[in-house]
Amino acid sequence: MIQHERVVSRRPESPCIKVCQLEGDTCLGCHRSLDEIGRWSRMDAAEREVVWERLDALTKWADEQQSLPQQD
Repeated sequence: MIQHERVVSRRPESPCIKVCQLEGDTCLGCHRSLDEIGRWSRMDAAEREVVWERLDALTKWADEQQSLPQQD
């Protein structure tokens, strides 16, 4: 099994965490756009992986921001 397949196989069925609150066209719970949420069940694995990779990058960025020293 290649690395990509291992990552995909560990993913939940959906990024939804049942905290559905919109800000603009983005869900504050799962960070998907309304378009991504609406199309999720019709997306193929490659399309879903693009969304997952964006969400992973967003999580990494948020983690990095939290580890920066706070400036007063």
